[in-house]
Amino acid sequence: MPASLAHLTDDAFLGVLSAEGAVSRAHVAKVTGISKPTISEAAQRLLAAGIIVDLGLSAGHRGRPTQLYDINPHYGHALGVALERGHVAVRVLNYRGQIVCDYQLDTPADGDLFTALADARGLVAKYCRHLRTPRLATAVSVAAPVDPTTSTIVQVPDAPFTGTVASFGAALGLGEDESVHVDNDVNWATLAEHRLGSMRDVSDFLYVYLGAGVGAGLLLGDRLHRGTRGVAGELAFTALEGGQTLMRRLASSVIGTDDGRSIDTARALRLFADDGPRTAELDHILDDLARVIVNVTTTIDPGRVVLGGPLAASPSLVDALRARIRRDALTDVTVGTSPLGRDAPISGAAIGALELARERRRQR
Repeated sequence: MPASLAHLTDDAFLGVLSAEGAVSRAHVAKVTGISKPTISEAAQRLLAAGIIVDLGLSAGHRGRPTQLYDINPHYGHALGVALERGHVAVRVLNYRGQIVCDYQLDTPADGDLFTALADARGLVAKYCRHLRTPRLATAVSVAAPVDPTTSTIVQVPDAPFTGTVASFGAALGLGEDESVHVDNDVNWATLAEHRLGSMRDVSDFLYVYLGAGVGAGLLLGDRLHRGTRGVAGELAFTALEGGQTLMRRLASSVIGTDDGRSIDTARALRLFADDGPRTAELDHILDDLARVIVNVTTTIDPGRVVLGGPLAASPSLVDALRARIRRDALTDVTVGTSPLGRDAPISGAAIGALELARERRRQR
């Protein structure tokens, strides 16, 4: 059997086990439509690789004993780490895709990259003490543009996170030689929205993350568009009237942090939760956000916009922003909210690490 066909069969077998748990080869063949002999060959390959385990005989259909298989719980895990101003998170998935560790920590809203790395390193050490299965892949989400060719942070003016590290693996206590996939937090959030959220069957959409920073993920033709240097979708650095960037204007406004470098999400949520009339400054903030989003929809015509991140938990902010986008967009645009909330970047990083682990298995 050609290697590519074998990989497809193995993936189909594992897909059934991931979705349903322990099942027989006959059941896998029935669900996938693949012949029983071909499924039996896949079972032997996966057993030999230690990815699945034979659970022995169980009473099957009409009482006949049947051999059951399941994913090996000790085969390994995937690690996701998320770094942003005010929050760090560590999430571990087993090979089935289930969460086995999930640690999150709120940090000072004016913290920097190195503070976030130190906090995350502590969470990584905590998970390492509790989990003994092999680490198969690691992905890091960072609230800054990331060069897709070098996995280093792109230095841009007014960025909430500045600086970079030579090795994210070493900085997180994983070792100098640890291969780590690093990407922008909004790209990871967009991936999570496509895999787990409201856009699972959608090929083209614009995901807008509203948190300590503002950014967009572009899914075009089922593929994330990162740009040549990884700055595609960096809405925060869009120039407004007078030459000021969106980030500088928001950070210096009533919803900005004390150091004027990012958005204080807790403060913003309190202000937008006020039942009274919105102030003129809050209306100006909404106008600026909507104008930038509408300009992107005019350029790429995604048809759908998803608002996510901590600030998307504010119904009044979302409703006002949706009304402005729909009023000013060149064509009809569906504006929805993500069900993933603040977890979107860490969910995406963990999923990305798992998908990387599975891709590495195929390449062996």
